[in-house]
Amino acid sequence: MGGRSMMIWAAFGHNGTSNICFVDTKLNPDGYRNVLKNRLPNIGTTIGGGDWLFQQDEAPIHRIKANLPWFRTNKIKLLQWPSLSSDLNSTENLWGILAKRVYADGRQFYSKKEPKKAVKTERSKISRTKKNKLCFEYTKQTFRSYKT
Repeated sequence: MGGRSMMIWAAFGHNGTSNICFVDTKLNPDGYRNVLKNRLPNIGTTIGGGDWLFQQDEAPIHRIKANLPWFRTNKIKLLQWPSLSSDLNSTENLWGILAKRVYADGRQFYSKKEPKKAVKTERSKISRTKKNKLCFEYTKQTFRSYKT
């Protein structure tokens, strides 16, 4: 794709996964809140259980303070984690697994449709057991991290 990046929004939890949202433009805070508004409130309880927390990856748009009032207004609790601790972030770990699968063996894409299809296909192959293990490992590591 000639160095172009693809922005993706998706969520997962102990009880399942959201649909994938492909974003064709670079997001500003308003655009990010629109993605959240259209997707997150409807799926949070379904995939996260009754008392769920939302954890974002370390994308710069997620750290913008202008987004915090939206989370408070919508009663969405954010899970904080130590900076530079991607090993404690189940979302970052899942994206890493997905990227390795999508780009396995130096795979290249030559249209916008090809990587989208590959992402959907490879994501569907990641078992629920694997996703639950990532959630559990995160919980275990976080407890250990804060305990010491």
